[in-house]
Amino acid sequence: MKKSVCMILFLLLIAPMAAQGPQAEASKLRIAGSQFEIIGVLLDKQDYSAILAEYRKILNLQFAPENEKTVVQAMAVIVSRLREAGQFALAYQVTDLTLTSVKLPLSRYSTLMIKGKLLKDQDRFEEAIEIFQKAQQFAPEQD
Repeated sequence: MKKSVCMILFLLLIAPMAAQGPQAEASKLRIAGSQFEIIGVLLDKQDYSAILAEYRKILNLQFAPENEKTVVQAMAVIVSRLREAGQFALAYQVTDLTLTSVKLPLSRYSTLMIKGKLLKDQDRFEEAIEIFQKAQQFAPEQD
């Protein structure tokens, strides 16, 4: 059930963007959707060794800035599943890879917040505070 909800959420986010963007970007989004499903299967199988390579395939698609939100949301789902499985080291690697790929301040902010929560979950409070403070540099401005 949870996996179905995650996929539906991912597809709902991708469909509107695919309709608006150029053909190449729409193709990238469809490829990312299938990669996201592959990662879901690997998580189900507890085959954690292949997850980073599959996630890199999503990041290597080099999305247009307007689609970074979709990448960050997919990352959040993957990291949540890794956290539930106790795979914290791999979850950190996923967040760090995302940070090297996203450019928009909101994307960086969201990714850092997720990383800070991971640190907090492991009682690594000082490191969590540092990451939350770093996230503030990218916090969205109030309208």
